Amino acid sequence: MKDIEGIEHAVETLKPHWEEIEAEFERHNRRFLQLINASHNEIGRVLRTHLVIENFMNTFLAAQLSVDDIEDLRLSFIQKAKLLPANGSSAAVVRPGILQLNAVRNKFAHRLQHSVSVGEIGAIYEVLRFARPTTNFTAPLDALEAFAAVACAFLIVSPPKIQKHFAEAFSEIRTHSPENVYGV
Repeated sequence: MKDIEGIEHAVETLKPHWEEIEAEFERHNRRFLQLINASHNEIGRVLRTHLVIENFMNTFLAAQLSVDDIEDLRLSFIQKAKLLPANGSSAAVVRPGILQLNAVRNKFAHRLQHSVSVGEIGAIYEVLRFARPTTNFTAPLDALEAFAAVACAFLIVSPPKIQKHFAEAFSEIRTHSPENVYGV
Protein backbone atom coordinates (compact mmCIF):
# COMPACT_ATOMS: atom_id res chain seq x y z
CA MET A 1 0.00 0.00 0.00
CA LYS A 2 1.30 3.44 -0.97
CA ASP A 3 1.15 6.45 1.32
CA ILE A 4 -0.23 8.52 -1.55
CA GLU A 5 -2.53 6.85 -4.00
CA GLY A 6 -3.65 8.40 -7.28
CA ILE A 7 -0.66 10.72 -7.77
CA GLU A 8 -0.04 9.33 -11.25
CA HIS A 9 -3.56 10.31 -12.32
CA ALA A 10 -3.11 13.81 -10.86
CA VAL A 11 0.17 14.34 -12.76
CA GLU A 12 -1.35 13.14 -16.05
CA THR A 13 -4.37 15.40 -15.60
CA LEU A 14 -2.15 18.44 -14.95
CA LYS A 15 0.36 17.84 -17.80
CA PRO A 16 -1.58 19.80 -20.45
CA HIS A 17 -1.69 22.80 -18.09
CA TRP A 18 1.90 22.58 -16.85
CA GLU A 19 3.17 25.82 -18.43
CA GLU A 20 0.40 27.85 -16.79
CA ILE A 21 0.94 26.06 -13.47
CA GLU A 22 4.71 26.72 -13.61
CA ALA A 23 4.14 30.44 -14.27
CA GLU A 24 1.81 30.67 -11.28
CA PHE A 25 4.30 28.78 -9.11
CA GLU A 26 7.13 31.11 -10.14
CA ARG A 27 5.05 34.15 -9.21
CA HIS A 28 4.43 32.76 -5.71
CA ASN A 29 7.95 31.43 -5.41
CA ARG A 30 9.39 34.95 -5.92
CA ARG A 31 7.36 36.15 -2.93
CA PHE A 32 8.44 33.10 -0.91
CA LEU A 33 12.10 33.74 -1.71
CA GLN A 34 11.77 37.42 -0.81
CA LEU A 35 10.33 36.51 2.60
CA ILE A 36 12.64 33.59 3.33
CA ASN A 37 15.77 35.54 2.36
CA ALA A 38 14.87 38.67 4.32
CA SER A 39 16.87 39.42 7.45
CA HIS A 40 15.48 37.45 10.36
CA ASN A 41 17.58 39.21 12.96
CA GLU A 42 14.63 41.22 14.27
CA ILE A 43 12.18 38.34 14.54
CA GLY A 44 14.91 36.14 16.00
CA ARG A 45 15.61 38.63 18.75
CA VAL A 46 11.90 39.01 19.51
CA LEU A 47 11.34 35.24 19.60
CA ARG A 48 14.38 34.65 21.80
CA THR A 49 13.19 37.31 24.26
CA HIS A 50 9.68 35.83 24.21
CA LEU A 51 10.96 32.29 24.88
CA VAL A 52 13.28 33.29 27.72
CA ILE A 53 10.56 35.28 29.49
CA GLU A 54 8.12 32.40 29.02
CA ASN A 55 10.58 30.07 30.73
CA PHE A 56 10.70 32.35 33.78
CA MET A 57 6.91 32.81 33.69
CA ASN A 58 6.48 29.04 33.82
CA THR A 59 8.60 28.81 36.98
CA PHE A 60 6.87 31.81 38.58
CA LEU A 61 3.34 30.59 37.82
CA ALA A 62 4.10 27.03 38.91
CA ALA A 63 5.20 28.38 42.31
CA GLN A 64 2.39 30.95 42.61
CA LEU A 65 -0.36 28.55 41.58
CA SER A 66 1.17 25.45 43.21
CA VAL A 67 1.10 23.58 39.90
CA ASP A 68 3.81 20.95 39.49
CA ASP A 69 3.76 20.60 35.71
CA ILE A 70 2.49 23.87 34.30
CA GLU A 71 3.69 22.86 30.83
CA ASP A 72 1.16 19.99 30.89
CA LEU A 73 -1.63 22.59 30.97
CA ARG A 74 -0.54 23.70 27.48
CA LEU A 75 -1.34 27.35 28.17
CA SER A 76 -0.49 29.91 25.53
CA PHE A 77 1.91 32.74 26.29
CA ILE A 78 -0.95 35.25 26.55
CA GLN A 79 -2.83 32.98 28.98
CA LYS A 80 0.25 32.72 31.17
CA ALA A 81 0.83 36.47 31.01
CA LYS A 82 -2.79 37.12 31.98
CA LEU A 83 -2.32 34.82 35.00
CA LEU A 84 0.47 37.05 36.32
CA PRO A 85 -0.73 39.24 39.18
CA ALA A 86 -1.74 42.75 38.13
CA ASN A 87 -1.33 44.19 41.63
CA GLY A 88 0.82 43.88 44.73
CA SER A 89 3.71 41.91 43.24
CA SER A 90 7.03 42.44 41.51
CA ALA A 91 5.55 40.43 38.62
CA ALA A 92 2.81 43.06 38.32
CA VAL A 93 5.45 45.64 37.39
CA VAL A 94 6.53 43.71 34.29
CA ARG A 95 3.14 42.24 33.36
CA PRO A 96 2.12 45.11 30.98
CA GLY A 97 5.48 44.86 29.19
CA ILE A 98 5.15 41.10 28.87
CA LEU A 99 1.71 41.59 27.33
CA GLN A 100 3.19 44.11 24.88
CA LEU A 101 6.02 41.73 24.00
CA ASN A 102 3.41 39.12 23.12
CA ALA A 103 1.59 41.62 20.88
CA VAL A 104 4.87 42.37 19.08
CA ARG A 105 5.54 38.65 18.61
CA ASN A 106 2.03 38.19 17.21
CA LYS A 107 2.58 41.00 14.72
CA PHE A 108 5.56 39.09 13.34
CA ALA A 109 3.39 35.98 13.09
CA HIS A 110 0.95 37.86 10.84
CA ARG A 111 3.41 40.16 9.03
CA LEU A 112 6.87 38.66 8.57
CA GLN A 113 8.30 42.05 7.61
CA HIS A 114 7.01 43.84 10.72
CA SER A 115 9.43 46.21 12.41
CA VAL A 116 9.18 46.98 16.13
CA SER A 117 8.45 50.63 16.90
CA VAL A 118 8.95 52.58 20.12
CA GLY A 119 5.23 53.36 20.22
CA GLU A 120 4.14 49.75 20.55
CA ILE A 121 6.29 49.01 23.61
CA GLY A 122 5.53 51.94 25.90
CA ALA A 123 5.12 49.78 29.01
CA ILE A 124 8.54 48.25 28.36
CA TYR A 125 10.15 51.68 28.17
CA GLU A 126 8.31 52.65 31.38
CA VAL A 127 9.90 49.73 33.25
CA LEU A 128 13.33 50.53 31.80
CA ARG A 129 13.08 54.17 32.94
CA PHE A 130 13.25 53.04 36.57
CA ALA A 131 15.18 49.75 36.15
CA ARG A 132 17.90 51.13 33.84
CA PRO A 133 17.69 54.92 34.41
CA THR A 134 21.15 55.70 33.05
CA THR A 135 20.68 53.90 29.73
CA ASN A 136 18.95 55.49 26.74
CA PHE A 137 17.38 52.78 24.58
CA THR A 138 16.85 54.30 21.15
CA ALA A 139 16.54 50.95 19.36
CA PRO A 140 13.33 49.12 20.30
CA LEU A 141 15.01 45.70 20.03
CA ASP A 142 17.68 46.76 22.51
CA ALA A 143 14.90 47.88 24.83
CA LEU A 144 13.11 44.53 24.44
CA GLU A 145 16.24 42.59 25.35
CA ALA A 146 17.02 44.84 28.32
CA PHE A 147 13.41 44.49 29.46
CA ALA A 148 13.72 40.69 29.25
CA ALA A 149 16.50 40.74 31.84
CA VAL A 150 14.40 42.93 34.15
CA ALA A 151 11.25 40.87 33.60
CA CYS A 152 13.07 37.64 34.37
CA ALA A 153 14.57 39.15 37.53
CA PHE A 154 11.10 40.23 38.65
CA LEU A 155 9.74 36.73 37.98
CA ILE A 156 12.39 34.94 40.05
CA VAL A 157 10.98 32.68 42.75
CA SER A 158 13.07 33.68 45.76
CA PRO A 159 13.44 32.03 49.17
CA PRO A 160 10.60 32.90 51.60
CA LYS A 161 12.59 35.56 53.49
CA ILE A 162 13.35 37.47 50.28
CA GLN A 163 9.79 36.92 49.04
CA LYS A 164 8.57 38.67 52.20
CA HIS A 165 10.73 41.72 51.43
CA PHE A 166 9.43 41.84 47.87
CA ALA A 167 5.81 41.43 48.98
CA GLU A 168 6.20 44.41 51.31
CA ALA A 169 8.01 46.55 48.74
CA PHE A 170 5.51 45.91 45.95
CA SER A 171 2.30 45.86 48.01
CA GLU A 172 1.20 49.23 46.60
CA ILE A 173 1.83 48.36 42.94
CA ARG A 174 -1.17 48.62 40.60
CA THR A 175 -0.90 48.09 36.86
CA HIS A 176 -3.19 48.22 33.87
CA SER A 177 -3.19 46.08 30.75
CA PRO A 178 -1.94 47.95 27.68
CA GLU A 179 -4.15 48.29 24.62
CA ASN A 180 -4.10 45.58 21.95
CA VAL A 181 -2.20 42.86 23.80
CA TYR A 182 -2.93 40.38 21.02
CA GLY A 183 -1.05 42.34 18.33
CA VAL A 184 -3.50 41.67 15.54
